[in-house]
Amino acid sequence: MKQVNKFYLASFLKNQIYFVPIIVLFFQDLGLSYSQIFWIFTIGSAFSFLIEIPTGILADLYGNRLSIIISKFLIFISFLFFAFAGNFWWLLIANLIYELGKSFRSGTETAYVYNYLDYDRLAPRYTKVKINQKFYARISESLAALIGGFIAYRYGFSVVFLVAALPALVNFLQTLSWTKLPGDKRTEKPVFSIKKQLLFTREAFSSLCQNKIARRVILNISVFSTAFVALDKFIQPYMKMSGLDLQHFGAVYAIFLIIVAFVVKFAATLEEKWGAINIMNYSVFFAFIPLIILALGANSIFMVALFFLVLMIDNFRSPVANTLFHDHIASDKRATMGSILEIFKSVNNLWFLPLIGYLADIYSIKIAILIIAFVLILGGSIFLLKSDKKEIAV
Repeated sequence: MKQVNKFYLASFLKNQIYFVPIIVLFFQDLGLSYSQIFWIFTIGSAFSFLIEIPTGILADLYGNRLSIIISKFLIFISFLFFAFAGNFWWLLIANLIYELGKSFRSGTETAYVYNYLDYDRLAPRYTKVKINQKFYARISESLAALIGGFIAYRYGFSVVFLVAALPALVNFLQTLSWTKLPGDKRTEKPVFSIKKQLLFTREAFSSLCQNKIARRVILNISVFSTAFVALDKFIQPYMKMSGLDLQHFGAVYAIFLIIVAFVVKFAATLEEKWGAINIMNYSVFFAFIPLIILALGANSIFMVALFFLVLMIDNFRSPVANTLFHDHIASDKRATMGSILEIFKSVNNLWFLPLIGYLADIYSIKIAILIIAFVLILGGSIFLLKSDKKEIAV
């Protein structure tokens, strides 16, 4: 199998997460409030904040491929912990293992893909590969949602995580066959030096400070990501409030995710026509509108479509944002800089997620969504991207 096809297979297997349509309901079924649910994700973000740079440094030191392999093994283990969790603390432990796995992957997987495509001159352009990955991811997620909703309805929430562990294990095993790039083939045994790696990290931050467009891209991405992470936790409760039965959750997710998958295929065409910066800027506004309607409108099954419209916008802008980001980062710093991007996301999550959980508990989901909408448009306005040919050439 060609390496590019292995990327697509990994995207498919990674998103065979059958718990997507029920995870918040799973937490609520175990007796957790919105505040407790958001605290699980907040503590996970704090943990991610602490380990992002060390895992990014390890990836740069020992190679992205090894880091990705470790990541997929830890994610497999976390699903088993979720399956047997019975209270807040075990759910927290499961999520921390999951975040550890994600931290080994964040920045490194996109860096590996970008570096491989740069290494293989016959391979497609990064944006095209990333869009195809998104396509297979959404198709996979739609199938998983359909299956997961059925399993949860027939056999219970915990069984869903056990089933999800199987493709996670296959994904780990298939990653072992990924191509070793020249940067991963080290003739000398790497020596870990805290002083040297701190200096390397400081240089990465320094280069980020000097690269204005990369800095604004990171801030723009991190605000949008945090808003979407918070919004995502309300999709299932809103569907329940709207009177939709649990047995239909998977079907609703599947239908909308398939639509998202095919719409995302047009991202490359629109990037060529509109430009990456315009897509990044306009997508914030187009996401703001449905959030305002959700916050101020009446509960309705038909309004659920607006959640998935924002999901479509997030998936549409993601490959464009990734290309824009990596185009302005040196190849030897991509994993570390990817981790720095994740740190910005984690910092935003640390203050925003507890606030949104508190507002949902004290007031309502609609008030929480309204705040998400205004944070989104405010962040997009403050970190508006501007086309500057001199900066792009940095």
